[in-house]
Amino acid sequence: MAAFPTDVITDILHVLPVKALTRFKCVSKSWDSLIKDPHFVKLHLHHSFKTNINIKLVLDSRTDVVDDDDDVYEAYSVHFDSLGNLEQLPRPFPTAGTGFISRIFGSCNGLLAVYHEEAGIALWNPSTRTCHYLPKLTAGNVIERVFHILGFGYDVIGDDYKVVRMMDTGKSVMVYSLKTDSWKRIKDCPYQIPFSLEQDGAYANGSLHWVGDERYKHFGGRLIFGLDLGAEEFHQVPEPVVCSRNFGYRNIGVLGGSLCVFREYTNCYDEDHIILWVMKEYGVKESWTELVYLSREEWEFTNIYNTRVVACSRRGDQILLDNNGINRQPAWLNLEKQTGQILVIPGAPTRFSAMVYVQSLVSVLPMHH
Repeated sequence: MAAFPTDVITDILHVLPVKALTRFKCVSKSWDSLIKDPHFVKLHLHHSFKTNINIKLVLDSRTDVVDDDDDVYEAYSVHFDSLGNLEQLPRPFPTAGTGFISRIFGSCNGLLAVYHEEAGIALWNPSTRTCHYLPKLTAGNVIERVFHILGFGYDVIGDDYKVVRMMDTGKSVMVYSLKTDSWKRIKDCPYQIPFSLEQDGAYANGSLHWVGDERYKHFGGRLIFGLDLGAEEFHQVPEPVVCSRNFGYRNIGVLGGSLCVFREYTNCYDEDHIILWVMKEYGVKESWTELVYLSREEWEFTNIYNTRVVACSRRGDQILLDNNGINRQPAWLNLEKQTGQILVIPGAPTRFSAMVYVQSLVSVLPMHH
């Protein structure tokens, strides 16, 4: 029997899930080589995004240990559409009994970035069960005991995955490149992060984004800024056009590929509420659109001041909101009715934060490995 042409095999294989492809690497050396090929990896990833399949939620769980001050950190995955097939994942960094904080702080093209207070940072592909531990930063690079701001994303120009770590003052900006497997310091950020906002960078349009303030002006989140991962330059993002400026920005996120941000408005004589704005066209001031209005009195599902966007439902009629696992589970918000419903996942922990990732074959190993 004549062998199938490579392009026919590629057409068949690139639509299959990662689990099957991992097994098929054992079929032959040529299949193993094909499935590992960077072009095939990108083809598979593009197909997943285009068809909106292979999408999962990762649950980042923190469990209090009885009679112990330490927490246990665990990770689970579940299919985003069905909320079925719950599976515990072998999370990077052992956390039981260490007393150190750990969290998943970024998701991009199937890779997750995990921070551990003592051990450092790891890049992790939960679909291929592979993990790469980043070189640790020495105390000379980053001043300890200062709150660290983190972010993870993809440099489109350099075809590279990058992790950003800086102090909340905007100083000591360190950028890790997966291509070179090394950290380097870039110029300081001209903005600072309000200490009240424990936010991780939101990746959109080739940049990581945060809510910040002008240096030495503590207004509590008066502007939105980004770091272009290709140019490694900071820039301010145009703000929504509003009548009154009596508010601060809160958590920034991504919804359907578009940058989004909550803004809070507190009036002692009226009520506390937050509004979700979505930037339909990146960089265009006029494209900001008000999508959600949540009142603290009416919205009981998450703490509105910690609320962040996780994802939009496949039908687009609901968005999943989270408050980083503080006290409560994530909740669905019905956009038309503005009503909420707790995210129920049978067998899942009682307290977790959620993040979306796509199952992919993207390698976590540096290029020279």
